[in-house]
Amino acid sequence: MKAQLYDTIQTLVDINADFDHRDRIIPKGTEGSIVECYENPELYAVDLAIPNDKFVGGFEYENVMLNPTQFTTLVNSVEMGEYSYADDKVE
Repeated sequence: MKAQLYDTIQTLVDINADFDHRDRIIPKGTEGSIVECYENPELYAVDLAIPNDKFVGGFEYENVMLNPTQFTTLVNSVEMGEYSYADDKVE
């Protein structure tokens, strides 16, 4: 399988919302987290973080089903013990 539960991903294509907002197009480059993995066929339930200043934290989340060709996984530096902040340099 391409990804694992809780991996951070970034979409490679525009995504049509699946559930509450079927008319919403989520733009390529949106980041999110894998919340469920399915083997046959290989699909992933992903919570995508969509910027929205009306919500606490600045995001609303849309749950979508993605196939492996629609996203890339990102390295989660926090899990690897590397913490970086805007003004800090990670060595």
